Amino acid sequence: MTNNLDLSTVQKGKVTEALVASMLVLGSIGRLSPFVPISDDCGIDLIVLDKQTQGKLPIQIKSRIANPARNTVQFNIRKASVGELGNRLLLCVLFDPETIALTASWLIPMSRIRDLSQEKRDKYTLSPNILVGSRDRYQSFRVNTAVDLANAVLHALAENTPRSQFD
Repeated sequence: MTNNLDLSTVQKGKVTEALVASMLVLGSIGRLSPFVPISDDCGIDLIVLDKQTQGKLPIQIKSRIANPARNTVQFNIRKASVGELGNRLLLCVLFDPETIALTASWLIPMSRIRDLSQEKRDKYTLSPNILVGSRDRYQSFRVNTAVDLANAVLHALAENTPRSQFD
């Protein structure tokens, strides 16, 4: 691979979305089925379907590449994306281009973004610690493996899927 070519922000985002989608399928042993919306104008990068319950969950994905000189990573989310739009989730992922892997993730309900972030003029910033044993405010949202991510999404789906009158 040539080192003199840099991935664009759009390329990094699409690669990460594809990796997340693959992790959800593999981590759930095929129970979760992610779909990519045609347009990306409402802050939804994946819509995840639970094939068992038919529950659906929209997810916005933000990705960053770790800086070896820092123990934190910053994710920015536009204020317009945080609106009161139901059960959406924000998935912040740390991408390692050397191993082509997601090394850490934080799955956060959009309803919690205002509480967990620093507010700027037109965005919110989240700065989780990338160290596994950290005790920062993001630790309870951290997922480290594909199975953990799939289980966290299944848990969120269970919490947000209304029970049928026929159950």
